[in-house]
Amino acid sequence: MRSTPTTTDGWRGLPGPDFAEPQLLAVLNHCAAQDVLGEDVLVGYDGRAGAPELAQLAADLLAEHGITAHLATGPAPTPACGVLVHQDTGLSAAVIITASHNPPGYTGMKIRDSAGHGIVWPQPPPGAMLDPGRLARHAHPAVDVLAPYSASTGAALDQAAEHFDAGVLLDAVHGAVGALDGHLGAVKICRARPLPFFAGHTPDPVPRTQAEQTARAILEQTPGPTLLAMTDGDGDRLVLFTRRSGYIGSPEQAAALMYAGLPVDRLITTAVAPRMAVRAAKRAQPGLRVTETPVGFKHIVTAWQNNPTPTLGLEPNGALAHAADNNGYFERDSLAALTAVLHTFPTLDSLDEAIAELRRLHPHTQLVHTVPQPLTAVLHQLPGLLPGWRADHSGDPVVYDDGAHGRIAVRASRTEPATRLYIEAPAPVVERLTGALGGPAFNLPA
Repeated sequence: MRSTPTTTDGWRGLPGPDFAEPQLLAVLNHCAAQDVLGEDVLVGYDGRAGAPELAQLAADLLAEHGITAHLATGPAPTPACGVLVHQDTGLSAAVIITASHNPPGYTGMKIRDSAGHGIVWPQPPPGAMLDPGRLARHAHPAVDVLAPYSASTGAALDQAAEHFDAGVLLDAVHGAVGALDGHLGAVKICRARPLPFFAGHTPDPVPRTQAEQTARAILEQTPGPTLLAMTDGDGDRLVLFTRRSGYIGSPEQAAALMYAGLPVDRLITTAVAPRMAVRAAKRAQPGLRVTETPVGFKHIVTAWQNNPTPTLGLEPNGALAHAADNNGYFERDSLAALTAVLHTFPTLDSLDEAIAELRRLHPHTQLVHTVPQPLTAVLHQLPGLLPGWRADHSGDPVVYDDGAHGRIAVRASRTEPATRLYIEAPAPVVERLTGALGGPAFNLPA
């Protein structure tokens, strides 16, 4: 058993007896002791309660190891921290206090390397804890993370939004993107719920219909044609919503961009990505190379670093990254992804038309369903629920295939005692599965 809930990007979970500040500090202490952070580390944090205090503790701990901690002056998105490290050769790594897409109440931490990318970090011994009360308080060099991000990524988004023919409304929920309020001129920021991503309460994610109801309520209160962009807690995931198209996840964003001719040589995605996105990529741009990696955006980054060409990186739960050349910063960033969409589709009608055509060509939308059962229990039931489907247990995820267009990827959650099913199948199969396995109230999209 890990001493902390380990995810595909960092460590996070709901605080309790086995996971809180002592365990998170033990993770950082182990990384520092293994000498993997370097000598000058940026310490940033998101917008949730308690994040500034935990960032101070993290900086104090680094100081005990002789590491200079550069403490952020305020909350900022994780991509802002990554970009700053990527551009500043004086910074050797970043530690970001964030629980990512999980809701308020959760806590966590991500780490970025000297290039600003996420990698696999060393794990602490099981049960490791570090008492925050023993850390001496230090003064640390202050660094403004938000200003350079606003001047680069924020300015590019503003420019794209100025040329878009409809309003652009950015829902920052409880997260760090809200810190950009006042820094963006052509983009309005609001804060609403629920998150359209994994919510963190088992069973999760938030049912898509519930997220759509929130989005429609926001648009009903917004005059004029509007594109609603919804981000997660630390600003690296993006979902779009329009009155006509409804919910537009990252796979549909990626497919629409490729059909529109986004100049890329390659699509890198993960093993749970929708077949729709892969088929669309190959149909939109014949000869396009498609690479699949294990789950986790760090694997997508590694694949790109091994062959850095113009690339679109896709993770199905809101993550999209575009490298236009060999020298860019290739990480998920909700504002950069939104900028790419606005540049490609300069009118709301052109975006809606592209999504309508995409759905005509690829009718099976992937639906992510989470059930509060362990993986072994779910796998035991699936053969009886999917007669005639082939099962491949050789990797993570386990994949069921009907030999035509149906595909279901199954894997254990890394932060919840639950199992996730990534379902692409006809409606009767979806209803049979969800009815038998349980989980949140499930409604097929219109």
